[in-house]
Amino acid sequence: MSQTSESQSLPALVAQRAAAAPGTTILRRKARGIWKGASWAELTEQVQRIGAGLLDIGIAGGDSVAIIAETRPETVYCDLAVQACGAASIVIHTDTEAPQVEDILRATGTRVAFVEGEEQLDKLLSLRARCPALSRIVIFDMKGLREFRDPQCSGLEAFAGGSGGFSWTEAARKVRSDQVAVILFPKDGSGTGRTLTHREILQMIAGARTRLGLQPRDERLAVLSMSDPVERIWGLYAALDSGCISNYLESADTAAENLQELQPTVLGADAEAWAHLHATATRAGKAATMVQRVLYDWAVQAGRGGGAGGAVANVLVLGAVRRELGLSKVRLAYTGGEPVSPQTLDWARSLGITIQRIEDSAPGGDKPDRRTDPVMQRAHA
Repeated sequence: MSQTSESQSLPALVAQRAAAAPGTTILRRKARGIWKGASWAELTEQVQRIGAGLLDIGIAGGDSVAIIAETRPETVYCDLAVQACGAASIVIHTDTEAPQVEDILRATGTRVAFVEGEEQLDKLLSLRARCPALSRIVIFDMKGLREFRDPQCSGLEAFAGGSGGFSWTEAARKVRSDQVAVILFPKDGSGTGRTLTHREILQMIAGARTRLGLQPRDERLAVLSMSDPVERIWGLYAALDSGCISNYLESADTAAENLQELQPTVLGADAEAWAHLHATATRAGKAATMVQRVLYDWAVQAGRGGGAGGAVANVLVLGAVRRELGLSKVRLAYTGGEPVSPQTLDWARSLGITIQRIEDSAPGGDKPDRRTDPVMQRAHA
């Protein structure tokens, strides 16, 4: 899929993709034990409803809207709706402490904040008196808030829809390429934000199109916060561009289980996640019988060497290891920020998995894409 002349903004690009295949699944989430998919048409409907709510309260170009929530479809819908209104979207990690959240909201003049649930709502209520621009808080999950009443707060369902029509496609066409699309902050919320225009984001998506080679048949599991550009730009945005299906965890506690169930073809994760997979395999090997330990050690060595020995090791041992970890179908693995340790990189290669680092040169390339450097440095400062 190529970027057309009409794609002056990320929402415009995504709207084109949605119009081309409305019935095709583009997002999926594990909820109450069942994977539930959302088509391009459903994504469009949700973005339009949230966009109408934002339009109804006057959100427009130059405004900032924050999202403090886990990585889930609602976060995606809100992010795209905010940008389609011409405003800047700020995704804040849910672990960010209240003083740092306050600094972000004040520095950006945030007018609206979407929050995950009661915990993040309490955080914002504790600081909103010191954030004069903040006039509306919208809550994704109203569990435990049935009796809660506040004129500045509402659930997402009550907020979405607005009082007038909103066309995502028409709104997106009016967004200029030089307008700020997102503002990135480090995970701890410190320092000043790094702004990215729609033009810059589209350039990065074009780079990901070449670098990652995502395909419509691909499945990826979103394991990072959308505050991390590895997930947001090289994960979500690249997937929306390509038609790769983004799958969302039931919860952070079920990440290993969801990975094993899904067996994705694409996995973008941070160094900590890759180290955890390595440690899980190592622990399992040490807990096995002596014969199994010997076989595992031999297979890792053979896999590292490749050739006929590596092929035999894959059939006898390593294929089962990959399936157990949820990596049996992975053809594209990448990371960003802190480098993956040499030991983990070496272990992954023994399984037949090469972990790329976004900041490094592409395989076979002579130099890295320098556009990514300031983004990743700022986000992982």
